[in-house]
Amino acid sequence: MKVSAFFQKLPRDRPALGVVAGTAFFALASALRALLGEASESFGPMTLLPSILLAGLFGGIRVGLAFGLLCALVGWVFFFPPYGTFVLATGHKITMAVFMVTAALELYVIRTLNIAIYELSEAREHANTLFRELQHRVANNLQSVAALLSLRKKEVQSDAIAVAALDAAQQRLDMMSRVHRRLHDPHSVDLPVCDYLHALCADLIEASDTPGIELSVTADPVVLTLDRLMSVSMIVAELITNSLKHAFDGRGDGRISVNLRAVRGELVLTVADDGPGLPNGFDQWRSRRLGRGILESLTRQLRGRMAFGTGPGTTATLSFPA
Repeated sequence: MKVSAFFQKLPRDRPALGVVAGTAFFALASALRALLGEASESFGPMTLLPSILLAGLFGGIRVGLAFGLLCALVGWVFFFPPYGTFVLATGHKITMAVFMVTAALELYVIRTLNIAIYELSEAREHANTLFRELQHRVANNLQSVAALLSLRKKEVQSDAIAVAALDAAQQRLDMMSRVHRRLHDPHSVDLPVCDYLHALCADLIEASDTPGIELSVTADPVVLTLDRLMSVSMIVAELITNSLKHAFDGRGDGRISVNLRAVRGELVLTVADDGPGLPNGFDQWRSRRLGRGILESLTRQLRGRMAFGTGPGTTATLSFPA
């Protein structure tokens, strides 16, 4: 490290705070020296070291160096007899040399730590910027794929099966885009799980243009890692989308409830609606439909199990380790 760089002011330095902290401990050490009198001559100006430490820690290397020079001068003149002179006995010279070396080491360590902290902060900010850019690109790619699917759907209007498949894929992409936006919004992720799930479900209901649907979300105060929160979000979004598509067909109102609770070492997620219930012959895992495959895959990621119940309405229950 170059000498000029070593003494350069860092953005995180706070000179005013360093001066205040250094002055306070300098005054305290001076008062202690006056109170102890000759009893403190054996350790000389060592009581001034904390003022150099705090001045350098808060104010930066320049403020710390200034206090180091001030403390060395005051200690030399006023902490050793004969007081008020620069005359030092041989033993006092050794004490003074130890003081100055200790003060220099303090400033060096403080400066090194401050530079390391600053560089880590810069690296973290750079990484956050790259991460936000990556998320932005992912969101744009999802929108681009959705646009391509929409364009392709116009080309196969005569094929009802192809149109249905493209519609399903487009709906999943829209759902993923909404979950992605929620997960990577710092204000959303910092919310309690209950508030986060409520905002996600309300967003899906609003996008479905079914304002008459009543939403109820309750959750225990649990904490989920980002990976687990992503899986839970995708499962909730898929179940809510299915309810909006099938449970309220031809209806202008209805009710969806979401509940997440901790039960004996497990987390139990329940999504229920008041629709007509499951159709006859419903098989919860053997269907080859896209939505069922998504739920199965996400459930495996959580190392959980899912069950469906009916009457009245449809209830999906996911249990996974807490």
